[in-house]
Amino acid sequence: MSEGSFVLRSGLRPAVALLILVAAVGGRIALDLQVSPGAGELWQRAVEVFTAAVTGAVVLHFARDDPPRLPWSLFFVSMIIVPIVRLLSYLHVEPGGIPLAYLVIIGGNFVLVAAMLAFGRVLGSSELLSERTRDDRVRATAVVGVLAVGALATIAYNTFEVAERGLPTTVAGWISATANVVSTVCDAIAFAGSLYLVWLVRPLIGGLLARPYILIAAAAGVFLAVDILLVAAGATTQTDLVVTGLRTQLPKWLGCLAYATLALAASSQLALLRALRRR
Repeated sequence: MSEGSFVLRSGLRPAVALLILVAAVGGRIALDLQVSPGAGELWQRAVEVFTAAVTGAVVLHFARDDPPRLPWSLFFVSMIIVPIVRLLSYLHVEPGGIPLAYLVIIGGNFVLVAAMLAFGRVLGSSELLSERTRDDRVRATAVVGVLAVGALATIAYNTFEVAERGLPTTVAGWISATANVVSTVCDAIAFAGSLYLVWLVRPLIGGLLARPYILIAAAAGVFLAVDILLVAAGATTQTDLVVTGLRTQLPKWLGCLAYATLALAASSQLALLRALRRR
């Protein structure tokens, strides 16, 4: 049995992954519509905590001197920040009138970008790049460039929407506007960076090594949509939204989808590591 087929038989199957996504998002929607928005919020908090836990399990699977441990550790920090932001938002922790949750969001987004840069450095420092021809690199650059233009358009749109509100008159207002723009920019970087990582590792193990990064890219794309919807609603975080209809529910449902997808990305990496270790 080849290494690729062994890992494929041992890893996370696409059908199972799809079922998990449907269950995660469907559970949130069902609770919102059939029980209460509060029940849906609790469901998503559980999804977010699970995402952080699985990412932490990936980190623990690496030895201290394994190069991939650093990017996965940074990724774990960016995930564990999410429940902290939710808690700060619910408790309305605002020292001096400044929403601490927004500052933590900004920091968490920068950690996510650091994780993507670390992934690129670790994978790019291997022998993978030497296997790529010049034409491969041109094609990859063109594809990522086109997608990056779309991401830049999203950044421009959100920045324009934030600016249309007028200049903030308080420190809290400036922080909120900054958090909106930073989130959009960092999600765009995560989206483009993940696609680059997919291209980088796609030839390995029959493409299985690329699965986590495909899922991270998909989640980042969904987060970009959430960023647009949040700015349109005049909100900074999902917990800022007061449910009044589909327009305020959709960002929450998409957010649940994005975090469930990130959980699958970490689960896919964990399954891959366990399969290779058993081999």
